[in-house]
Amino acid sequence: MFRSRPIWSTSAFANVFKLREVQLRTQLLPQFSYYCNTGPWRGMWIKFGYDPRVDTMNRKYQLIDFRAPRMLQARTLVQRYSSCSKNEAVKDEGSTCHIYRSDKLPYKRQSHYQVCDIQDSRCQAVLKNYETSLFTHSEGFYSKGALPAVRKVMVEQFQDLMQKRKENEAEPDEEMT
Repeated sequence: MFRSRPIWSTSAFANVFKLREVQLRTQLLPQFSYYCNTGPWRGMWIKFGYDPRVDTMNRKYQLIDFRAPRMLQARTLVQRYSSCSKNEAVKDEGSTCHIYRSDKLPYKRQSHYQVCDIQDSRCQAVLKNYETSLFTHSEGFYSKGALPAVRKVMVEQFQDLMQKRKENEAEPDEEMT
């Protein structure tokens, strides 16, 4: 499990291995890894004996914290979160709630993604522009401004997706009039 990926978020591990998050946090993961409380791998489980600060390739496991704008409709996100947190399928997407895709709503208003789980070329291109070989505790292996820049792209994509959903919901009403 830690051979293929030395750093895991709890939700990614739970989804990939089809396990409950509560069991992972209290029983399984503490036997093989330590929990990182701060820095670019905040909230991640790191294999015992592994130091992600020594290799720039570990930037792909860094955390991207995304918060959906409050002003936009959040009811759908709450419904999706309740299903994802229980590791139940949400329209057969339950095992992917740790993956960011610009064509899917996030499962929570505040979502944590690892860079390797962001399946969007625009976000990856932004991150690529900020890569650095110098490690800092606040930015990891990205230069200052990378995280706000990628969050901005994610917010724009979220707003576009919400606009499309509103337009799709409004179409039947327009046909009735």
